[in-house]
Parts: sequence; structure tokens; C-alpha cells
Amino acid sequence: MNFVKYSLLRLGILVVLFLLCMYLGLGLVFSGIAAVVAAFAICYIFFPKLHYAAGQDFHRWISRTPKPTNRVALEDQEIEDSYTDREARKDV
Repeated sequence: MNFVKYSLLRLGILVVLFLLCMYLGLGLVFSGIAAVVAAFAICYIFFPKLHYAAGQDFHRWISRTPKPTNRVALEDQEIEDSYTDREARKDV
């Protein structure tokens, strides 16, 4: 949900800045470039917590490994990881 909020905030700022630049008569291309750069900079500087939360949401969506939810699965995962690490050290 944070990703959607952050994206909508960025889009809203971009549209406002684009319309402002067009009103000032800066031209279509320059207005677009200035609005994109300014919107990204404003959101990155003034909304760092939302930026971080949106990044975490996005990472969770594209993560390929499923997250185990129960205690037994977590223990199994830890045992498998330790076994894999131990075997990797033997090869070296």
C-alpha cells in the first residue's frame, strides 16, 4: 500500500509541476523534464520514510523466495542454511 501512496504522491507532484511549467511557457519538453526531476527530488528529500516503506513493499512483491510463516518452517530453513554453509566450507 505504501508503494501505491508513494507513486500517487509522485504523480500528483509531477502533474502540478508540469502544469506550472507549461503555464510559465517553458515548452513541452523542458516542462516534462523539469517536472520529472523535481517530482523525484521532492519526494526523495521530503518523504524518506514513505520512500523506504515503498521500496520494502516493492521488494516484497518481486521477491522470488516465499517467506515461511510457521515456526517449523523457520527452523527447517535455518537447519538447511547451516548445512549448506557447512558443505560449502568443506569444498574450500
